[in-house]
Amino acid sequence: MTASERNGVDAPEPLFHGDADAVAASGMPLPSLRVLQAAGAIQAQKIPKEHGGFRRLWREEDVLIASIGAGISEHFAWNIRIVAEVMAKTRPGTWAALTASIAGTISPESGALIRSSPDDWHLDLIDRKYLFLRVPSLVALLFHDAPPRETNLILGYAASKDTFKMVPWLLGSPEGRTKLAVLTSTAPTTTAERIYKLAMVTRANALSTASINISMQVRATWRRLHGLEAHFLQDALPQKGTSNDPPPSIP
Repeated sequence: MTASERNGVDAPEPLFHGDADAVAASGMPLPSLRVLQAAGAIQAQKIPKEHGGFRRLWREEDVLIASIGAGISEHFAWNIRIVAEVMAKTRPGTWAALTASIAGTISPESGALIRSSPDDWHLDLIDRKYLFLRVPSLVALLFHDAPPRETNLILGYAASKDTFKMVPWLLGSPEGRTKLAVLTSTAPTTTAERIYKLAMVTRANALSTASINISMQVRATWRRLHGLEAHFLQDALPQKGTSNDPPPSIP
């Protein structure tokens, strides 16, 4: 079933989207989309042209996933190289699970203002270093290697301005650590366990936390990809230093 059929729209939707539509919908410039592709986070398709050559097209899912990377780059001020590492290294299927989880909630009739939901997924950057995926409790159950009853799932940490290191979720439980020890040597497991504990303590005692509602990001991208308007509340608020500011009072 296509997204159009799922949402009660009679007109068929395209299966693939060109560069211009992908850029406009995701907010990710074309060179950055290509960096994401080179890292393995998304994958363009080469479709033969009628008179020779190929045209690069993107699946809807890839455009939605790219919008998550655009949000990371914008709100965390991370360059595209480290964003690509985050998107590509995250546990396989995570971003696809996000796009699938909101598929049934997306509707052209929902309005242009993108609203939050209790079931939304978030990315939290703790102390400008540790990146966590915050998910609803029911979603956390889908990740079998995640610690039991844990909804704040660490993805990893920024090791440099261009490098992102992953932290396995198996480190969050004794059973997971035992399983991980079988897969690797003791020394790396001990080091990774220390990093995991430090990240969790840092989260509990954070000096700063920056958050992105990536579900809202994906919903907005879906609307733009289908020719619909999408606005966030902050976009509608008057911006300081603009013509929307009230005139200064005169004593």
